[in-house]
Amino acid sequence: MATEKEVAVEASKKSAEILMDSFRKEKKVHKKEFKELVSDVDLKSEDNITGRIREEFPNHGITSEELGSEPGEGDYTWIIDPLDGTHNYIYGQPAFGISIALAKGSEVVLGVINLPLYDEIYVAEKGSGAYLNGEKIEVSDRTMDESYILYDPQLHKRDDMYENLKKVYKASFTMRIVGCAVTDATSVSAGRAESRIWHNTKTVDVAAGSIIVEEAGGKVTDFSGNPYKVGKTEVMMTNGAVHEDLVEILG
Repeated sequence: MATEKEVAVEASKKSAEILMDSFRKEKKVHKKEFKELVSDVDLKSEDNITGRIREEFPNHGITSEELGSEPGEGDYTWIIDPLDGTHNYIYGQPAFGISIALAKGSEVVLGVINLPLYDEIYVAEKGSGAYLNGEKIEVSDRTMDESYILYDPQLHKRDDMYENLKKVYKASFTMRIVGCAVTDATSVSAGRAESRIWHNTKTVDVAAGSIIVEEAGGKVTDFSGNPYKVGKTEVMMTNGAVHEDLVEILG
């Protein structure tokens, strides 16, 4: 029987093929809610991942971006975003990926992120470190005045987002809005950025990234510094060195 990590990695690779087969090609797209699009590729990728998990772990619960939630019989729940950065993908922009996490209760114990355009697979298990294509990775040690901060693109979701953007920009070296949770989380974990900030996110967007950043030596909390648990919507992932500065600015 395959392990949870093996199943997640294998499923992410098959979904990567699905995504790349249709990237920058015609696809079916529809609007699912305000400022939210979904494509047929999201659904194909989701079917692949959920199908593989059901084969191997039929008693586990599943929470996925398009499917919603299917409770399991025990403590374990898979948390899936089959195409994170959907809007980037639809518009032909390169920042998109696949996010697969496994939680035991409210604690994430496994995270896999596949960035197919970059041929990068990030994997972390609780207590075992974070890895990029099999090589161990660590967060940066840059401080706030040197920091490259990644910010939430969904500025309509909370009234304080513009003001917080201005405060963080003033304190940091530079900021970017890429619009993809998984590329941003992996950037923090690999030392390419010092933080990613979400004001009102979904669990499927941040679950896998949260454990990858933590296992790379970073910190994941809300704006007051309380540790991340499944279900939190206010999230910041950092390299640790800028964490207290951001808590002071945002908390």
